[in-house]
Amino acid sequence: MDNAGKAQRIGDNMNMKKVCSILVILLAATVVMGMMTGCKTKKPIDTLTTDLDGSADAMGDTSGDGLPGLDQESLLFEPGSKYGLQTVYFDYDSSTLRGDSMTTLRDNADKIKQFPNVIIQLAGHCDSRGTQEYNMALGERRALAVREYLIQLGIPGNQLITISYGKEFPSMTGENESAWSKNRRVEFNRAR
Repeated sequence: MDNAGKAQRIGDNMNMKKVCSILVILLAATVVMGMMTGCKTKKPIDTLTTDLDGSADAMGDTSGDGLPGLDQESLLFEPGSKYGLQTVYFDYDSSTLRGDSMTTLRDNADKIKQFPNVIIQLAGHCDSRGTQEYNMALGERRALAVREYLIQLGIPGNQLITISYGKEFPSMTGENESAWSKNRRVEFNRAR
């Protein structure tokens, strides 16, 4: 090979090295650019935003329990409601509070304390045995026993009124202990 051929070959090798260098640089730049855009990590959400502007009109009236527009006070008198005031029961011919009744009344007192402006009617009831007069008096004694215990638990007396219905409004019909035991009770009603 002559000198001119060697020089040509050396020149071709140098051009090839330049082209390879440029390709390596371009490849490296492409990889770096891809890493900067394609592998971007998302930051976790610190706060949840909604389309509501936070005003009272946009939020609506809520009860604080996820129930918009709900009048919780009315739930005190809703049968079966977990917020409702529970009926207390009595033994035959007695106005003495039973242990289970006192537990129920403690739970009821906690609920009543959340609504200091509500007036509650304590309605005493009896089973079908006994005279009308006797059962009216017994129903009143039962309602008064419940009232007195609620006052001891911190409920103001002016929030509680009593009434007796005697045997006039049974919750369960029948002439057996199963029915009678459900009728010897004091119910919690909204005073009108």
